[in-house]
Amino acid sequence: MNTQSNRFHVITVTLTSLLGFGAAVGAAGSAQAADAAGIKVSYQDLNLSRTADVRTLYRRIEHAAASACTPVDRAELARHLAYVRCYDAAIEAAVAEVRSPELVAIDRAARAGRVS
Repeated sequence: MNTQSNRFHVITVTLTSLLGFGAAVGAAGSAQAADAAGIKVSYQDLNLSRTADVRTLYRRIEHAAASACTPVDRAELARHLAYVRCYDAAIEAAVAEVRSPELVAIDRAARAGRVS
């Protein structure tokens, strides 16, 4: 049985809740965060009781987070760290919104494999 049937099948990855990161990257970062539109991630075509589909959703969330949080050159350490925090927070918020234990498990495994 698909336990997701009574839920919305679209999440929005956005910087709206991440405006605090603008302070870490300066005024330009704040303006960018304030102007950023949300990126909708649909999972209507996925069955979240299937591991392969949960992994597909996680990849979509990662891609949306990377698009919402503008990457910068690692040589600009402060701005790069702000990007990493933005990216991680965007993924965390999207995963929480879906409310799938399987997605949470995939996120935890991915975070354990990433070096901050």
